[in-house]
Amino acid sequence: MLRDLCGQHKREVFILVSALRQRVAADLLGGSGGLPTPLLLGRLGKRLEDELALTGEAARWAVETWALALGVIAGPVIVPTPTPTPAAAPQPANKTKPPPPPPAPATPFRDRLKDGSDGPEMVWLPPGRFFMGSADGDALAFVDEQPRHEVRIARPFAIGRFPVTFDDYDRFVVATKRPPAAKRGVLGRLFGAAEDRQRELPSDQGWGRGRRPVIEVSWEDAAAYCVWLTEQTGWTYRLPSEAQWEYACRAGTQTRWSFGDDERALGNHAWFKDNSDGKTHPVGEKQPNPWGLHDLHGNVWEWVQDHWHYHYQGAPTDGSAWEDAAGGSRVLRGGDWFDDARYCRSARRYQVGPAGLGVRLGFRLARGP
Repeated sequence: MLRDLCGQHKREVFILVSALRQRVAADLLGGSGGLPTPLLLGRLGKRLEDELALTGEAARWAVETWALALGVIAGPVIVPTPTPTPAAAPQPANKTKPPPPPPAPATPFRDRLKDGSDGPEMVWLPPGRFFMGSADGDALAFVDEQPRHEVRIARPFAIGRFPVTFDDYDRFVVATKRPPAAKRGVLGRLFGAAEDRQRELPSDQGWGRGRRPVIEVSWEDAAAYCVWLTEQTGWTYRLPSEAQWEYACRAGTQTRWSFGDDERALGNHAWFKDNSDGKTHPVGEKQPNPWGLHDLHGNVWEWVQDHWHYHYQGAPTDGSAWEDAAGGSRVLRGGDWFDDARYCRSARRYQVGPAGLGVRLGFRLARGP
């Protein structure tokens, strides 16, 4: 409810709720056990830093906010630095330094469909390891991008060179006569104004079809397309896991964007708020990342397989999708034509219900060997 009422402060709400789950409020009300209040606040803040991978400033703010709300303090206090603990043993090099970038991928390929036509263009990616998420202290990071953690991709996989286009998706709709979401009983829509949706093909908002990334598709639509493509080619197509998506996007880099940390260069690589003219653009018009993949930054948000989690505590480290039996929202990655540069970073993530759709949502394919 707080996230709904305080939409402009989702990060702050998340930090406060996370602190509550860490029993900060209970410990504040339960007494200090003889500790002076400033020292108690300092210890609680240090606990939040360790458990939630927060910056010291964010952890201190959360503790003081709860202390003020509960009447434990009357105003901000000076929190002493906790007593230093003995230095930990040196970590192996692969835990403290970014792993070396894997080799460049192979030449793009297309699988043949039953009618003899070619499927979407795919690129093989090699196994490797990388650091997923944003580093603590990154001024542009959101809490849900942390803790930064190492992921090992043990097997090669293929990923779409581009997001799925209208050309790709329209062929599926014509072949299967899959109705649009409005005809399947979905009442709501996200990120777009109302328009006639009784047509069989998803709306292009008058921007054009062809090589533009398909929009107005839900996670359920994307999953159905993968099933159809699997039947057509004999190879297993699916949505990438969130880890696979970020591995592909980073392409061996650990910077905010796959081209570096200079936001001014984003326009060479992405369609986003500053250059999109308020619409999508044909795929492949901007420079690719180091692995030859296009439009991973901007143009459309891309559905991945994973269910949404508000942080990476407990996330898989083998590159597999993080799914919950209870269901819930699905993850999107990459930012879109409407977003500013911060939302188009390699680590940025978002969530929408699996039946949600709109003019900012598309997807990209993955395929196993």
